[in-house]
Amino acid sequence: MKVILVVVLLSCYAEAQIPTDNCDGIIIENIKHEHEVLKSLRMPYQLAMDYNTNTLFFSYSIDDEDTIYESAYINLKTNEFGIIPGIAAGFANAVDERGNVVYLGGSDGIYQFNYETKVATRLNGTDDNIWQLFFKEDLYYTKFPEEEIYIFKNNQSHRVPELIGTKGMLVAVDNSDNIYFSNTTGLFVHKKITDNTSFIAVYNVNGFTCDINGETFFSTPHGIYYINDKTQEVEKIASFDNNLYGIAIEPDGTIICALEDSLVRLKPTNTYCYGNETKNQ
Repeated sequence: MKVILVVVLLSCYAEAQIPTDNCDGIIIENIKHEHEVLKSLRMPYQLAMDYNTNTLFFSYSIDDEDTIYESAYINLKTNEFGIIPGIAAGFANAVDERGNVVYLGGSDGIYQFNYETKVATRLNGTDDNIWQLFFKEDLYYTKFPEEEIYIFKNNQSHRVPELIGTKGMLVAVDNSDNIYFSNTTGLFVHKKITDNTSFIAVYNVNGFTCDINGETFFSTPHGIYYINDKTQEVEKIASFDNNLYGIAIEPDGTIICALEDSLVRLKPTNTYCYGNETKNQ
């Protein structure tokens, strides 16, 4: 994603001659970005991209108390939007790209989405209250309120062996099979090569995602970050003044953000912000 993003931004820079005093807003790789509103709705969360269909799956709040969530989707080519029926308190989303399977999580287990009927069917094997789903070779999920991390495979679920004894609200796996997880303490990684779990830093993580190449990113209420799977080093990509609830990344590297009142696409402008080289470091 980072290579694609740099190519896109350099094409913008070739025409950019606008002064730096016009650089308020979101700055990524020194390029000012504007919001393109994809859908206005309340507190979208748990974003997951299906690259096969260019469809974004997510959950959002349908009441003022933040207690009732529904699962939904938007086709980023056609702008078709739909609410997915049949899920008890739909909250979590993940996509198996190779298997062409969309998984959804609710308060009573894991569901599978059917593109033809546009409904979801609950899978046998778990009735857990699903907080988050993440797919990388296998389907991972976190259980609420226990904050336990599981793998769901062949209609059976079991605790991730490496993470028994830990707490995790969110989980992700990178291209090197390192497992990242977060809780109220911060961000951690279990390194496959050393079979060791270590603390990375105090981040209030509210979402993990991968780009089309499997590169790992996460969001906090005020920032977007990239994790280098070779070194586990974290790089800040962008800062936000308003609350950010999660991100997804389109095939060309464009970032989609979940804000308090909408889903937005971050579109690069022709403004190169010379004075912002270290703003997001």
